[in-house]
Amino acid sequence: MKRRAAAVVSSGNGVEEKRISPSSWPMYSLVSTVAIACYLNGINGDFVHDDIPAVTLNKDVLARNPITHVFKNDFWGTPMADAASHKSYRPLTILTFR
Repeated sequence: MKRRAAAVVSSGNGVEEKRISPSSWPMYSLVSTVAIACYLNGINGDFVHDDIPAVTLNKDVLARNPITHVFKNDFWGTPMADAASHKSYRPLTILTFR
């Protein structure tokens, strides 16, 4: 089996850049196509399981609470100090849903 190395190109300022050989593109295209095909049918899917309370009913996601509450509440929008809180702190996830 013959291996092809990536070409190393110098830009003149001392920085070397690796370029993918043209013969690698069919493999990258195949892998990308398979990955997209695996998840394509889920794009128009409904929310399931805990998505409903975590996303569609969460006041932090719906922007009904001030943005500072994202950092004070758990994943489901319950204040972290509350005894009913699950204590799952994921503010970055909530911000991406917002």
